[in-house]
Amino acid sequence: MKRLVQVIVFILLIAAFIYLGSRDYKDKVKQNKKSNDPRDVLISDDTVFIETNHSKILSKLSTNSSFILYACINENKLCSKYGMLIDEIAKNYEINDVYYYDFKQDRDNNNGTYQKIISKLDKYLLTDDLGEQDLHAPTLIFVKNGSIYAFDDSLSSYHGNKKLDDVWNEETINYKREFLIDTMEGYLLNE
Repeated sequence: MKRLVQVIVFILLIAAFIYLGSRDYKDKVKQNKKSNDPRDVLISDDTVFIETNHSKILSKLSTNSSFILYACINENKLCSKYGMLIDEIAKNYEINDVYYYDFKQDRDNNNGTYQKIISKLDKYLLTDDLGEQDLHAPTLIFVKNGSIYAFDDSLSSYHGNKKLDDVWNEETINYKREFLIDTMEGYLLNE
């Protein structure tokens, strides 16, 4: 009888471990997680953003493909604000894929692939006082049939001591909303 109780307890423990181990806690963790990290806000099953890296971006820039790239730095809170607006407008136009590229580490390391990306975008990037070019966050790029259709890094000039609310205000949101609507309509035209 003692042996039977031990077997039953053992089976119940195994069943409990299997049940608890098979539950998906990701959704609860994601819902409870309050984060301002753009990656946590934008890279989820509910958004159009697909995380990518420098090699994939360079590959896409080297073909005649059409895609949308949102280049950001994870710590940049303006990236999440603008990204949420991009997500909203893209969904309205049934655009399901916008590539999200966190370029901070690549820029800091100044790796060769990052430099090739910069050279492909050199006509659109600002040149600093030292004659160097870099991506700045946030940058939104529409590529259509291998050519840059639209390039927007206008929000990247807002940095320093300005508060996020001073930059991401109703006027800016309305301007960016109009820009995104016009750009997405043109981008999708004749596709």
